[in-house]
Amino acid sequence: MDHFSFMHAADIHLDSPLLSLVLPEPSQATRVRRACRDAFENLVSTAIDRKVGFAVLAGDLYDHDAPNMQVAVFLRTQLARLERHGIRVVIIKGNHDADNRITSGLALPGNTRVLSDRKPETVIYDHLPYPVAIHGQSFRPGPITENLAVNYPAPIQGTFNIGVLHTSLAGNPVHDPYAPCRLEDLTSKGYDYWALGHIHKSAVLSQDPWIVYPGNLQGRDARESGPKGCVLVTVEDGRVRNLETLDLAVVRWHAAEIDLTGASEEVQLVERLRKGLAESAQGADGRPTAVRLRLLGVTGLFDLIEGRPKRLLQTALELAGEIAGDDLWIEKITNETTPADAVAGASTDTTTDFYPILDEIAAQPSALAEALGIELAALRTKLPEDLKGLDAFKPLDDPAALNEALHKLKPRLRARLVGEDGT
Repeated sequence: MDHFSFMHAADIHLDSPLLSLVLPEPSQATRVRRACRDAFENLVSTAIDRKVGFAVLAGDLYDHDAPNMQVAVFLRTQLARLERHGIRVVIIKGNHDADNRITSGLALPGNTRVLSDRKPETVIYDHLPYPVAIHGQSFRPGPITENLAVNYPAPIQGTFNIGVLHTSLAGNPVHDPYAPCRLEDLTSKGYDYWALGHIHKSAVLSQDPWIVYPGNLQGRDARESGPKGCVLVTVEDGRVRNLETLDLAVVRWHAAEIDLTGASEEVQLVERLRKGLAESAQGADGRPTAVRLRLLGVTGLFDLIEGRPKRLLQTALELAGEIAGDDLWIEKITNETTPADAVAGASTDTTTDFYPILDEIAAQPSALAEALGIELAALRTKLPEDLKGLDAFKPLDDPAALNEALHKLKPRLRARLVGEDGT
């Protein structure tokens, strides 16, 4: 029986920073900096252990235009490991790779083929039990708004045909629209397998033919939670027999929802945080885990949470250390609770007459937004373009967001007025 296997990965993003983490220990920061490289080393080691025939990397090996050659040298070293075991590699450049000026010039090992960005190319492997034809096209620099798939060549008869494409398909609200195409453009091509990249969430879009996003290799922020890695495809007699998802990430991201409904004492907050963090650690399969804590529910603890954020964070960090040592990290704490007194329609703002003033201001969000816009105009003009859209400026254009910001400001003011100063 003629069979072989190959590995399909995409969106490696070597040296991409993992964002927004609170890391009190230097050893934790070092592990985070190496996360994407370590995940790629896992991929190479797994390919060798599983004795795959070849690997397909469907774009975005790099994360940005690297200012030095270190990341490219690392990539070449890992590809050379595969070469020593007779494993070949086909790469297409994604939008991040195409803009990478320095690292694109580094020679890669003889086992590696980077497909052209001028037109689709085909690589034929005849050293396997069943012949394989791999068709693909790299991105050139700049936005790719045309449908590249329509120009891919017809399948070669008597071979297992793979199409490699970095694409957003018909559009994805999370990812930029690169090389857009319809699913029908792929299903009608006559290929046996489409190895896609660009979308960071794994998905099998079709099984006849197989159309697969493996997702990115290593989650980089809280939006990229859960297992991350690649797929291992087994082909038998020219057809896909099995597709296995491999979790190769070295850091796991997790969102933990902490329901504080009915809680009114700080000890209840601590115990529910402990429970949520313990469950996050248990679900991480032994990997370091970065947790976003989402505090939910109607609770009498709203003012405590908002008024003493530093104290809350320190409590969460201490609990994380108690549960899993250096392997449980706090990415962020978001307060999405509702104060119990707000639901009841009452007010407990008796500390100072300043709170009614805030309520009066909040009742006129348009006037407040206009006044803030004038005050912050000079600051905005001095900021770089990529910082002018910071979340901090959103309340200026959204009355509901402005009201929410004022609502959360009151407990912090109360804490400062009574001398707690947010700690």
